[in-house]
Amino acid sequence: MEKEELSYAVERIEHMEKMFDEVKNAFENDPNFNKNGTMQKKVSLLTQYMESGQWLRDFELDEKGELPDNLKRGVLSEDGLYNLICDIEQSKKSDPLKKLFDKNEILFAIIWIAVYVLGFGNADMLSESLGFPKLLTVIFGILISVILLFFIKTNGLFEYFGLCGPKKKPKDFLFYIPLLLVSTASIWSGISFEIKPLTAVLSVLSMCIVGFLEELIFRGMLFTGMAKNGIKSAIIVSSLTFGVGHIVNLLMGAPVFETLLQLVYASAAGFCYTAIFYYGKSIIPCVLSHALINSLSVFGAEATTAEMIIISAIQTAINIGYGIYILKKKKACA
Repeated sequence: MEKEELSYAVERIEHMEKMFDEVKNAFENDPNFNKNGTMQKKVSLLTQYMESGQWLRDFELDEKGELPDNLKRGVLSEDGLYNLICDIEQSKKSDPLKKLFDKNEILFAIIWIAVYVLGFGNADMLSESLGFPKLLTVIFGILISVILLFFIKTNGLFEYFGLCGPKKKPKDFLFYIPLLLVSTASIWSGISFEIKPLTAVLSVLSMCIVGFLEELIFRGMLFTGMAKNGIKSAIIVSSLTFGVGHIVNLLMGAPVFETLLQLVYASAAGFCYTAIFYYGKSIIPCVLSHALINSLSVFGAEATTAEMIIISAIQTAINIGYGIYILKKKKACA
């Protein structure tokens, strides 16, 4: 082969090798790979390179030993490029959940919110009618948790949805002391152990599952999806939808006034949890707090109207104040 022609071949292989490495790394690590326009263009160029016959000619040069020994050429491995392109194409077809997620993350979150709210509401009512409160709720909660965790694991989305350790130190969150304080609000009016043991166990399990799913869906999914279009609107919507979502309790016989109070302090809690996730990139502290406050509610003594108002006001004030503090810390670090 002519020296000039070989030089062009080496430049082409180096260019394709760089593109191959970039696409391979992005495919393995970027949860939004199929929505990344730049990467999709590179996939198209690599596909054209493989199908045009140019790859085969470069491969034959390598087989003849005409390429420099120090030239990196993983793109010319017999199965490397072909397998990568096949894996990319398969990822676009095989998982309907992934296709929906890639198409519209916000819609994906909204659908899961609907599944969660309707599913838990109906499971609660059916459990009551069977005489085993929370039994079907726990089963349904475990089922959708497994489905979501399998989807997250399969697509490498643990860190993307905040299912990882906080990226900031505990001191940046005042060692989570305000969060721990409001997490005990359910027993501020006293503790009661009148509930039956089996019902208590099922209720606590249900409340822990609720804490996990609500944080994953409202913070990990909805907020993350909306944040790309604006942080402020994402914080507001994630907080308010979380609070307003509790109106479903009315369908299960909850008192109107108590539910209205819950809408207020739950929205404040949603704001606080969103701020924690936004700053620390982890929903784990939110899940633990949420699960604790829910679980303690199983043993909380019935509060008077005055106590409910006072407790709700304190919860709301702490959550809003703590959330604002965290957002200011985030702004100062920006």
